[in-house]
This record gives sequence, structure tokens and C-alpha cells, in this order.
Amino acid sequence: MPLTILVSPPGFLRRCQVEKVPGTFSVFDRREQACLFPETIHERILMTEKATQTKKAKAYQRSKQRLALFDLVRTPVLLFLLLFFPLSKGLAQWAGLFSFRPLEIAAYFLGFSLYFLIFDLPLAFYSGYLLEKKYELSNQTLGTWASDFVKKAVLGFLISVLLVEALYACLHFAGPAWWGWAWAGFALFSLGVGRLFPVLIVPLFYKYGAVSNETLKERIHALARRFELPVSHIYSLNLSKTTKKANAAFMGMGKTRRVVLSDTLLDQFNDDEIETVVAHELGHYKHGDLWRGFGLGLVVSGAVLWGTAQVLKNLGPALAFYGAEDLAAFPLLALCLMLFGLVATPLQNAFSRTRETQADLFALRACGNTPAFKTCMQKLGQVNLADPDPHPLYEWFFYDHPSMAKRVAFAGRYEAEQSHAG
Repeated sequence: MPLTILVSPPGFLRRCQVEKVPGTFSVFDRREQACLFPETIHERILMTEKATQTKKAKAYQRSKQRLALFDLVRTPVLLFLLLFFPLSKGLAQWAGLFSFRPLEIAAYFLGFSLYFLIFDLPLAFYSGYLLEKKYELSNQTLGTWASDFVKKAVLGFLISVLLVEALYACLHFAGPAWWGWAWAGFALFSLGVGRLFPVLIVPLFYKYGAVSNETLKERIHALARRFELPVSHIYSLNLSKTTKKANAAFMGMGKTRRVVLSDTLLDQFNDDEIETVVAHELGHYKHGDLWRGFGLGLVVSGAVLWGTAQVLKNLGPALAFYGAEDLAAFPLLALCLMLFGLVATPLQNAFSRTRETQADLFALRACGNTPAFKTCMQKLGQVNLADPDPHPLYEWFFYDHPSMAKRVAFAGRYEAEQSHAG
């Protein structure tokens, strides 16, 4: 049962609500101490609340990490089962009943997707609904979660089946050079998604709205004008429809470019803090990070596709596949893409963390408000239940942003350097 205490330092009242923690010093039954040492009591309350919040965040992130590691093992195991039991060959034989090749490919991929859906659904339900509810992050009912899950599954299948059709067209028409054509197709697809994502995909799940805070909008426009950045659209996004987490993004390319602020961010953060978040996103644009990431993605995807082509050419015949076009070999192709991509993940995440740090530096310089940046990072960590200091190996492999503790420490070093220079 929460206990409520009124602590009254001179000039104002503080109303604090905390949980009793077994084994800790209790101040709530000793009113005379509260009167004698109000600031000390308040500090103890804040320390207790912070420790409770950190414990909760670590427990939440520990659960997410276990799920991520489990998924890393589960996916290749399921692909191995398809390969080394007659599942994939049986599915390919069934799909072969369709005489039209694109229908045959679509039928096979439908069976492949349903096979994975059987195992994905329980994991998605636990991680996306039960876990989020347990840690009081979700605003969804079971019905709205299920509706979003179905929409994501159908959309994911439709996009994926088109990509698979295009991949097998490359395999059929380009022969051994298929990986090069697939690489070029992937580049075009990535550019298209970058341009269309904010106007075609996001509205399927959320609604854009106007930012009602005119003062904040003008500050953002002024910031963009200072650095000659083209920002004509600033939108709110009803992220609270699904979650209590807060976020912001610089989305789109060309005419679809926009600054998007979640309503949870607008409701819980002050103007100074939001300005630093937007400055960070503008820093990515100013530094050309979209194109840097696109370039690295092209290098990585080219290497992954080439490596996959070599494995299919050398290992396919040993597994009794008649060639890379054999639909029964699709799990081998998917396994190679996954494992080669996994090898490249630490490199891509290290690059991303470097760019995020540079965007943080841009925000610190552009806004000149280090305290607001630090409180913003701390609040984001609290709202999103981020682990302030994750295990270094896990951060190295999985994190595409530095941990919140590192970002706050970086801001502290920047502040100290500025003070010393001044």
C-alpha cells in the first residue's frame, strides 16, 4: 500500500508517494525527523524512487533481451527443421501443383509464412502485449493489439511476397549474376520505402495531427532556418494509442520529409527538452546520416547477397537441390541471408552509435542547453524503461544508440569542456 507524506520545507509543500521498501530506513513513522531534516528526507525519497525505477527498467530490459536472444536461436532452428526434414520439399511439391511460376512461388511462400506464424504468434503475444502490460507501458486492449498484429502480418506478407517474387525473377533471368541484380533491386526498394513510409505505412497504424503549441513550432522552424534545413511539416503522432513510450523522428525524403513528435513526448516534456530532441534529429539530416546509412547498407547487403550466392552454388547440390531456383532450397537461402546479416550487425550498430553521438553533439551545440539535454535523456530513459547501463556485450551487438547513461555522461563532458574553455 503506497504511503503518502507531506514534507514542508520553507515556502512550499512537497507531496510524495512512494512504496515501502523492506529493509530500508523508514521515515514515514517518524514525523519529528521529517520536521528536523526535511531536505534529507526528500533526498531519501528521491533515491528510493530512482532505485525502484532502475530496478523496474532493468527487469523489463532483461526480459526483452532474453526474448531477443531466444529469437536468434529459434529462427535458424526452424529453418534447419525445414531443410533437413522433408518439410520444405513437401511444401515445394504442393506449390508445384500451380503451373504458373509466380503462383507457385506465392503458394510456397504462403506455406512458409504460416509455418513461422505458428511459432511467432505466442512470442509476439507475450513480448508485444503481456510484457508491455506487465510493466504498464501498453495502452492497448487485447482487441486493438490483435487488430494491429493482423495488419502487420498481412502487410508484412504482401511486401515480402513481392520481394521474393522479384528475387526468384533475378535467379531465373540473371543466372549466376542474380545476386547483383537483387542488390540493385534492394537499393531501389530501400529508396522507395524511405520516401513512402511516412505517407503510406504510418497512417495504417497511427494518425498525424497538428502540433498545437505554436511557440514550440516557431522554435523548431527557427532552429531549422538557422542551419538551412528544409523543414516545412511538423506533425504530432498519436503514439499514445498503443504505448506510453515517447519518441520523435525525422521521416521521409523529398516532399514527404517531416518532423514527427509523439503525443506522449509533447505531453510529458517541456519545450526546451523537445527542442533538443528535434535538434538531434535535424543533426542527422545536417550530417547526411540518411545517405551514410544507405551507403553502408548497400555495402553490407551486397556482401550478404554475394556470400549467399556462393553458399547456394557450392552447398545446394550436396543437399539435392537442382539449383538456386529450387523452391525447396528457400530455407537455405533465408538462413544464409540471416547468418551473414547477423555477422554484419555489430558493424552496422557501431556505425549507428557513432552517428547518434554526432547528432547529440549537434543538438548540444545548436541549443546551447546542456541541462535540458541531460534531463531529456533521463526522462526518455524513465518513460521508455531503458536500461541505463546495459551489459557491454549486449550493447555492442544489439544497440544502435548509445545507452542513456553514456549519452548523459557525454553531455556532462561537453558541458565541462565548455566551462573550461569559457
